[in-house]
Amino acid sequence: MSGSINSRVPADAYRALPGIGITRLKELKRSGLHYQYRLANPKVTQPLVLGQAAHCATLEPERFPRQFAIWRRRSENTGNLCPRNGQHWDAFRSTAGPREIITEDEELAALAIAKAVRSDPCALRYLVEGDPEVTMQWQTSVDSALGAPSIHSCKGRIDWLTHIEGVPYLVGLKSARDARPLIFGTAAARLSYHLQWAFYLDGYVAITDKVPKLREIVVESEPPHDVVVFDIPEDVIAQGREEYQGLLRHLRQCEERGEWLGCGNGTEQILTLPSWVYPQGDDLTDLGLE
Repeated sequence: MSGSINSRVPADAYRALPGIGITRLKELKRSGLHYQYRLANPKVTQPLVLGQAAHCATLEPERFPRQFAIWRRRSENTGNLCPRNGQHWDAFRSTAGPREIITEDEELAALAIAKAVRSDPCALRYLVEGDPEVTMQWQTSVDSALGAPSIHSCKGRIDWLTHIEGVPYLVGLKSARDARPLIFGTAAARLSYHLQWAFYLDGYVAITDKVPKLREIVVESEPPHDVVVFDIPEDVIAQGREEYQGLLRHLRQCEERGEWLGCGNGTEQILTLPSWVYPQGDDLTDLGLE
């Protein structure tokens, strides 16, 4: 066993820690060039800020006022939120300090999501007790075709860690447009969530020598904010493990060769069209059947 686990680590402090995180590692699925660029240019978008607000409202409601400043100024004529510019906006920004700024509408959305999750009996089972924003640091060894296994310092941030009857549970919280199992499963594959689940599970095992169970709480981002709790099975974990370990091997190759190639991999590529472009007729006459 080796590594560390700490809860309530601020996001900025986590990002400053050394080690490979799964979000950045997944950039290698596109290319080494994109991986290197994203390391130097972290992406923080407004939807990500909204996701942080929903997480905080759900998992750490007591911290919400300290983390977020709410822009509430509305037009006297229309009742709409005023644009975020001008002297009133500048004055508000100066009083917000280090807090993230969200609008009143965004605050209401985050609180509605938190209420929906906390009202769902399946989700609440895992949220009654536990620790939020749990940071893990560990080392992992991956076999390499280049010789000795490669050792990588890794880090991960679990949304929620709890224990039920002595069994550890790593609990994630995600928002989605559609939480129906087949549709969310398709989205999870497209967004490579299975790599994240395997990465976190293996990290926890490396640190504690205990195998946790994984649950993902998925809440729809639009009303009525339907909630589904997913049990992440071993076959999904196995697929994610195979893929993230393959990326770690690719990372080592890039580092040792000093090459961070783009999608073309330094060579010309043959263009391939999708299958739906080509005729799919039902004419069987050319087969000579009777």
